[in-house]
Parts: sequence; C-alpha cells; structure tokens
Amino acid sequence: MRLFIATTFPQDVLRLLNELLVPVRPKLPPATWVRPETQHLTFAFLGEHPAALVERIAPLLTARLAAVARFEATLRGCGFFPNSRHARVGWVGAEPEERFAAVANAVRAAVKEAGVELDRSEFRPHLTMMRMREGWPPMSIETFTKALRAYRSTPFTVDRVTLYESKLNPKGAEHTPVREFPLR
Repeated sequence: MRLFIATTFPQDVLRLLNELLVPVRPKLPPATWVRPETQHLTFAFLGEHPAALVERIAPLLTARLAAVARFEATLRGCGFFPNSRHARVGWVGAEPEERFAAVANAVRAAVKEAGVELDRSEFRPHLTMMRMREGWPPMSIETFTKALRAYRSTPFTVDRVTLYESKLNPKGAEHTPVREFPLR
C-alpha cells in the first residue's frame, strides 16, 4: 500500500479557491494542476508498506492526536517551492501555521514510533495547487501571485486527519481513505 497522512478542506472552500484560478490558468505556461477532489495538506508521506502497518500505526496516531486540540483555520496567500526564481510547485498557505505544525509533529512522532522512516524536510503547511516541469518566466509567476496574493478563505475547522492509500494511474492519483483519527 502507498500511504500518506493528511487533512482535507471543506468542498466550498476548495470550490471558491479553484474558481479564482479559472480565468488565470489559460494565461499561464503548462503545469500539472491538482484536481480539486484530490487537494489536501499532507502531514507525512509514508510510501509503500504492507497493509499490516495500518494496524500498527493506528493506536499510535490515536494516542498522539488525542493530545492535539481541533482548531479553526484558513487558507491564505500563495507562494512557490523551492522559491519563485526556481518554481516547481505553486501553493496556497494554511494558517495558523503553528497549529498545523502541532498536528504534523504528532503525526510524524507516531509514524517514527511505528518504525517508518520519513524524509527530513521541514514541514510547511500548504495546499499544492500545481507542479511545473519547467520554471515559469517572472511574468507568469507574478500572474499567479497577483491572483492569490490577497486570498483568504472563510474559516473552517480542522478536527481530524486521515490515513490514505494512494493508487497511481495515468489520469492521476486516486486517494482512498483508510482510517480517520480525530483531534481532541
């Protein structure tokens, strides 16, 4: 099983965000846009593992996440990874960063306790909007940034994380929820 742990966002929040980009996308160079139904915020990508990992990791996630309180959040602003000069990923930010980081820390601690090796990259709460094979010219970077610079979603509650199985296929990844874990 190819697994990851993430949270999703309310459909109306994602719909309004994606509608903002409809008039902008034709003005931008080629990119692989994340389909709204697969947009999520990843706390940990586990990779390929036997199904037995689900039973091993579930009680650890339950215990760790029971100590993290649910919270109100928003999607806000935008940016690029690794940066706007060498853009490969366009994203929208998620706030409050410290609350998302607390969830990520709990998830990652449980995953490590289950014996799964994670990448060492710093967690930055964001919603990936698109991936670029080749960098965009500065004017295109500015077009995307201008469209979302002042963006702020309506507040929503983050009250759970989900362990997903991801199956790759030619039309894009399919994410199937395996188990949900509530926050306190």
